[in-house]
Amino acid sequence: MFFALLASAALAADTPHWWLRQSVGGQLFPDGALSDTRLQYRVPLKRSESRLFQTTYAGAGLRAAVTPVNVEVGPRLGFAPIEIFELEVQGSYLGYFSWGGRGLLPFEETEGKGTEERKAREAEGFMASGLQLAATPTVKVKLGPVVVFDSATFSMLHLENPLGLDAPYVYEPNRDLIVAWDDVLVENQAGVLYEILPGGERPLLRVGATARNRAALTSGDESLAVGGLVSFRPGHTPAVPTVNVLALAYVVDADRVGTAPNLQASATWVFEKPTGK
Repeated sequence: MFFALLASAALAADTPHWWLRQSVGGQLFPDGALSDTRLQYRVPLKRSESRLFQTTYAGAGLRAAVTPVNVEVGPRLGFAPIEIFELEVQGSYLGYFSWGGRGLLPFEETEGKGTEERKAREAEGFMASGLQLAATPTVKVKLGPVVVFDSATFSMLHLENPLGLDAPYVYEPNRDLIVAWDDVLVENQAGVLYEILPGGERPLLRVGATARNRAALTSGDESLAVGGLVSFRPGHTPAVPTVNVLALAYVVDADRVGTAPNLQASATWVFEKPTGK
């Protein structure tokens, strides 16, 4: 939805296994909340003593995400042929509902999506559904205590127009973008982190800088934010989550440059269970 999560540390099984990731989070400026559940059946691929083939897999399953203004559900495939690269593909049904000026709103141009502007128009909000096909390649490299990552999502989005509105655009709350009813969306988040505590059997602590870019190719709306990221995990048992905290200042945006920074926090749990156990 509105923030990219670094992969949580987990013990990769060497046999076919069930994999579950549960994330919960919230943000300010704009306000939002998210529960993201991903369940996959994963089969190990090539494994060796090489650092490039420690947690390779191919998997298939479902993802369900719930926010105060929409739900997203659909099948999700995952493929990680080497340690530093992962590709996920998902087809989704999207269901939107509107309250408090935070749902779908019609727009004539790609500006005016600020929180107060949308709240002033909340009576225009409408319920709708949509379909989405998305691919997310991710590269993450660890060089000593330095972690470099880059995750992009390419989405084909179709939103229904149940009221037959003439407006060419609509506000999409997942990305905080004004998009066309049929649009192609490109999202990218990259960053560099320094590992202060190494994780594993000990706590994990990484701090660094990150940049997030979002663009709707048909409508032309775009947003770029840069800032800091802290990722920590105080323990190594599955019950202990990885916590990510971000603060991002808007550098490019039709409405938010010079406003309060986007603040995000999330907690992620990862569980794995070998087949038959």
